[in-house]
Amino acid sequence: MWLWQGFDTYLVMRHGVKNPDGALSAPVVGAPTVAGNDLGCYFCNDVVAPSDSTKDRTLDQMCTVTRPGNALVAGSLAVELMVSILQHPLKGGAPATLDPNNTEEDSCLGRVPHQIRGFLAQYSAVQTASHAFNKCTACCTEVIKRYRENKMPFLMDVFNTANYLEKISGLAEMIENTDFGDIWEFDSDTE
Repeated sequence: MWLWQGFDTYLVMRHGVKNPDGALSAPVVGAPTVAGNDLGCYFCNDVVAPSDSTKDRTLDQMCTVTRPGNALVAGSLAVELMVSILQHPLKGGAPATLDPNNTEEDSCLGRVPHQIRGFLAQYSAVQTASHAFNKCTACCTEVIKRYRENKMPFLMDVFNTANYLEKISGLAEMIENTDFGDIWEFDSDTE
């Protein structure tokens, strides 16, 4: 379970439960449901490894100021999501559906979303879901395998080598093989 807060936004997110073999199914674009073992973690949507976000920043840049009710709303939703997970027959393996008409994936308490993103300024929240990224620096098969095999030596390599996670996850190779000339940049004037 992950809970993140901004000034007037929040994210409540559950992580998928991996298959023992670590296999992921191929994402289906536009599919209304993501299987519980294919749900992405917080870092699956990043294409960089985690780094020290507090380095060379003043105290006011390191602290996050939030609106007073933000923690209460996000915390309450996190508790409700956890209870819905525990009541679902598949527990953490419960699929996340984005189809409002599909109730067959619900627990006895209702929907079991992957992510709830809230916006206090608009008094709104949206449910989203994302697939696990096979080169994620936090949850890909190779990272999990190496951690399980070597625990402390693995962690020491991560702490002492800045791009270690990018290398073993395959993210560094993917970026190296990307032809940035093929990437188009769109702006609001592009049709």
